[in-house]
Amino acid sequence: MRTVLLLILLLVICQLANAQRQRDDDTSHYRSVPIPAHLLPIERAYGSSSLGSVYFYGGKKLSSPYSLEVPFYELNDPDVSHRFQTFRTVTTLSRLTALVPLAYILLSSNRTGGTYWTVYGGSIAASLTLSIIGNAQINKAVTRYNQLLRQPRVGISFSPVPLTGQLAAGVGVSWGFNYK
Repeated sequence: MRTVLLLILLLVICQLANAQRQRDDDTSHYRSVPIPAHLLPIERAYGSSSLGSVYFYGGKKLSSPYSLEVPFYELNDPDVSHRFQTFRTVTTLSRLTALVPLAYILLSSNRTGGTYWTVYGGSIAASLTLSIIGNAQINKAVTRYNQLLRQPRVGISFSPVPLTGQLAAGVGVSWGFNYK
């Protein structure tokens, strides 16, 4: 009876968390601050895979996905920032997982051949899995970043008219990417 109640309670908590996340996703496209006009789209190179991607920002090839931190920070979107932070955490865990066989060799007094190869193969599998998860997160961050840049931008400007000295108002809408 207790297990059934515990499972029902766990299910209710998961549903409430999912409903809150859905509500957050529905309102995440409303921004209180405008998107900076100087930000450029991020392009993913053709042939990139889930094991690693090559990115271009402003037509220039980036040395690593960590270079995307600056445009992500300037965009100031919680979803993009969260996904980038998840990428950093999972990538760090992937690198640390590769050290497990070394730790096993140094710390283990029982050095049977089968156990070492099991630890070695398991660390490779875990490292690859975490790397794929991290790259999926950075790809989702880039997709969200580009979606936000494609949103229409509405602006109004006032300029003085030289002959009359009065102000002329202008309204404009920009849709798509700003290429410089």
